[in-house]
Amino acid sequence: MTEPQPDLSPDDWRRICDALRYLGRDLHHRSFAVTAERRELLWDEMDRCLALADRLSEAMNDHKSTETSVN
Repeated sequence: MTEPQPDLSPDDWRRICDALRYLGRDLHHRSFAVTAERRELLWDEMDRCLALADRLSEAMNDHKSTETSVN
């Protein structure tokens, strides 16, 4: 199944990446006030948020370099 590709500006994608990183930091901060079991879940989610932000950033950089080499 193909996912819809929203028409977002580069600034929108940057904001999404920043929000995911902020969420990851917030989850890490919150993890110190919970049980070890819950902490593990929060850290897993934190890792996923940060990994997604990294993937999106890489995709944006790849797209920029492709545009630059075409122009």
